[in-house]
Amino acid sequence: MHRHNRTSDSSLLDHATVINPVKLSDLATLMDEVGIPHSYSLESLISASQQWRRQPGQERWEMQDLPLSADQHETIMDHLKTLDLVQELLPSSTNYEYSLILGATVPGMERRLNHLSRLWQEGVRFNKIIFLVGQRPLKEDIDNIDNLVTSGIGRQAQGKSADAARPITETEGAVQLFATMKLPEEMKKLPVEFIDSPRVWKQRHWHRANTRDTLIQWLKASPAPGKTLVISDQPHAHYQLEVVKQELPEAFQPEVTAQTADEQTRIILYLDALALWLHNLRLRVN
Repeated sequence: MHRHNRTSDSSLLDHATVINPVKLSDLATLMDEVGIPHSYSLESLISASQQWRRQPGQERWEMQDLPLSADQHETIMDHLKTLDLVQELLPSSTNYEYSLILGATVPGMERRLNHLSRLWQEGVRFNKIIFLVGQRPLKEDIDNIDNLVTSGIGRQAQGKSADAARPITETEGAVQLFATMKLPEEMKKLPVEFIDSPRVWKQRHWHRANTRDTLIQWLKASPAPGKTLVISDQPHAHYQLEVVKQELPEAFQPEVTAQTADEQTRIILYLDALALWLHNLRLRVN
């Protein structure tokens, strides 16, 4: 992991390259909007933001949203846009060795695959597709398992090869999703790997593998360095890229691409992603 000595709040802003003094002001104003006290220093803003993070063992869909007025919601969204947590992020190049699809709910992974498919159709190329997934048990309502299985059966009826068995884990969901989705033929022929990261038992809860865990699991196979495109979506892209940069050697040259955030994304999910981003920025310089 690449660590740097911490010197000051301003050097953290420079080192992060994404948050700058103007955006620091937006972060402070956002905190004021939701009534969270802070001392206007970056360290206090990072510490204050951590109350937005999920509890151990809690999933994003289990988080309760903030009680906001329509005006508050609009103001907070304006600040989130300034912090680059809402809008689409596009790749800077057209050629990569790896495309890393980060694990999510099955609908989330479908959105990420659709985004990757669109990029392929627009001329972006990569040599391998890596799914960084794990043994999180799927949930009927959150992962839309019925739709996934129905899609697999439909593809089989058309003479396509697909496993219509009911998936149990995130990894199995990713395997079946890739098999059944309509994707560009040449992209579908690329080598693909599914990194099946285990769960661990901590503090009386099963903890599914997070982004960092899946990266560590992939690196155990000693993949050859190569330019890497990380497939995420908003508002998760920045914190996930930060984790990738900390775990992958510099030779992988990682960058992130992400679709615009879904209009139905709840404010608490933006704030959770922002808190994780700030937490991981602090980890990098401590």
